[in-house]
Amino acid sequence: MSKNKWIGWAALFVFFAGTAAVVSLPAQALKLCCIAGKYEGSQINYAKPNCPKPLPEKFIMEIAQERGCGARLKGTVTDSSGTVSNWNGNLSPGLRGCCKLEGSFLTPGGNTVKFTGSICRNRLGKWQAKGTWEEIGSTDPCKGSGTWQMTQV
Repeated sequence: MSKNKWIGWAALFVFFAGTAAVVSLPAQALKLCCIAGKYEGSQINYAKPNCPKPLPEKFIMEIAQERGCGARLKGTVTDSSGTVSNWNGNLSPGLRGCCKLEGSFLTPGGNTVKFTGSICRNRLGKWQAKGTWEEIGSTDPCKGSGTWQMTQV
């Protein structure tokens, strides 16, 4: 085989191999994470002027996922005082094998807490998530929004 034909075949192979890799990326990106289980975490209010320094508060979240690792989620959140709230949410594809988690629940006072975050597997194969939350209708000027994080147990 001449040198020019060999270069032509090599270039054609590289082109098709590159195209195959690009074609497979969207299919991988659309896959949802299978995250059902029990999680331990903490949340903290954002620091605000003229307010005491916020302290982390622990919580436990139970996640039930639609059959087949579907997008619909539901579960419970138990705060550090033992109050249990039912929540509903959704999961959508994220970057690098992670997923985007969104949900909400009602507080005992009737306010809606909305939370969003990203959930990814750690080096040990456990799911870890972190994000932000906001309590709609909170009248406490020192509370009402912040960050959260949790790890699968």
